[in-house]
Parts: sequence; structure tokens; C-alpha cells
Amino acid sequence: MNWMQRKIPKANLDIGAVREFADGLDTHPNSDVPSIAPQSIQDQLTETILLSEQLLDEWNHRLKNNLQILVRLLESGYRKARSPEAREVLSDAIGRTGAIGTAQRAYYCARGSTDVNGQDLVNAVCANARTLFGSDVSIDCKTARGNLPKETAMPLALIINELLMNAVKYGGNQHGQVAVTVGLSRRPGLHELCVQDEGFGFDLEDPSSRLSGLGLVRAFAQRVGGSFSVERTPGARCTVRFPDR
Repeated sequence: MNWMQRKIPKANLDIGAVREFADGLDTHPNSDVPSIAPQSIQDQLTETILLSEQLLDEWNHRLKNNLQILVRLLESGYRKARSPEAREVLSDAIGRTGAIGTAQRAYYCARGSTDVNGQDLVNAVCANARTLFGSDVSIDCKTARGNLPKETAMPLALIINELLMNAVKYGGNQHGQVAVTVGLSRRPGLHELCVQDEGFGFDLEDPSSRLSGLGLVRAFAQRVGGSFSVERTPGARCTVRFPDR
């Protein structure tokens, strides 16, 4: 019993010391102690965001360089090719790679957003096509201002490129000149892309029609949940409609 009596007061003193220490902490909102952890977390988040942006910049820079190298290799192959079929395939590959690069730049410029600028995207794809087609091809862009869902940028860039290539190959007038109008408009809940040429037109379901490129258009239209149709107006009016979201 004497042993227990000697030990109990010591335990009580230790508990009291702990309570005294705890009571001495300043737990008011302005206290420096509670703000240490949140401030440290905020600093870590800021550092993580900055590092992520640096990695994104580096990744975008390398991707852009790699696409440029790929285009140069394709152009070199195009210059060396003697077969018309080989030159056509390489020319198509150059245009498609350029469209991919254009969409990638749209992604990069829209970082931090779920949308891309539709007018800028269409204009950039058309500008890339002009450098490939030369002065005999006139491309007129009539695109309303507005944004597009970010995930549609790549498929849409490739769709526009395919329809432009198709118009250039088959949409010339009797003088061999090609005039193409590209328009992108928006209705409630719906986007509509139209590419119109002044050629002789064609039927989409005609098996003899040049459907390899147009098959890609159909596939990309389905990828964004849309539809693809062709009308004779005269000429060919190719229309892709896809939902806003």
C-alpha cells in the first residue's frame, strides 16, 4: 500500500503537467502554430503546379520538334519519290502530320481550360493547308467565334484536313482552279462544320468515289459523336455535325 501511495501522486502530477502544457497553447485563429501546416501544404501545392507546368512546356517543345522532324523526313521522301502514287501518299501524310501539330498547339494554348478556340483552330488548319497546296487553291474560312470541347480538337483538325485534300484533288472547276469555303458554326447544343468546293460533286455512297480519305472523316465524326453527309449543290458540300458536349 505504501508503494502505491508513493506512485499515484507522481502520475497525477504528470497528467497535470500535460494539461498545463496543452492549456498554454494558443489555439486562436491568429495563432502562428496552426498556420504552419496549411502554409506548408500550400507551398508544396504551388511548387507541384510550377513543376507540372515546366514538364508540360518541355513535353510540348519536344513533341513540336519531333513533328517537325517527321514532316522534314516526309518532305524529303516526297522530293525523291518518282511514282505518282508514292508522292500522293507522302503528300497526304505531310498534311495529316501538320494537322496533328496544329491541334497539339491548340491543346497547349488552352491548358487549364476544357475548351479550345474554334476559330483559331480552323484558321490554323487552313493556313497549314495553304502552304501545301500552292496558289492555285483558294481557301476561304468563315468561322464564327466560339469555343470547342478540347477533346474534339484533334479529330476536327484531321477532318478539316481530309476534306480540304479531297476538295483539292477532285473539286477543281473547268479551269483547274480550286476554291474551297470552310465554315464552322454553332447552334444550341450542336456544332456544324461545312467544307464546300466548286467542282462536279460526288455521291458519298458511290463505291467508285475516293472514299479512303472520306472513310477517315466518317470515323473521326463518329469519334466525336457526330455525323457526316455530302450534298451536291452543285459542287460538293461536306457537312459534319457533332454535339457541343
